[in-house]
Amino acid sequence: MKAARKPAAPVKVSDHALFRWMERAGVVDVEKIRTALAQSLDRAWQAGAEMSGGELLVLSAGLVYVIRNGTLVTVLHEDGRHNHARNMARTKPDRTAGDAD
Repeated sequence: MKAARKPAAPVKVSDHALFRWMERAGVVDVEKIRTALAQSLDRAWQAGAEMSGGELLVLSAGLVYVIRNGTLVTVLHEDGRHNHARNMARTKPDRTAGDAD
């Protein structure tokens, strides 16, 4: 008598496979989303590209967009590590203190 086969582990679906399925099954229009995302980040990129040395972090709506050499390479959850940048943007230096004319 043969021993009963142990059932295989359930199939897992990677993020990459899920994205490709959504794209190829027509669930989402990836190019439309890509264009909208690029357009929303372009102003920040244009403003900071020359000063950034090719890498720019854009903080918006709880997310950090990492742009390298003009390409969005990843999007991270804001975890507080970038608060100093947000605080710098809110605090304008006092340009009158110590200025000599």
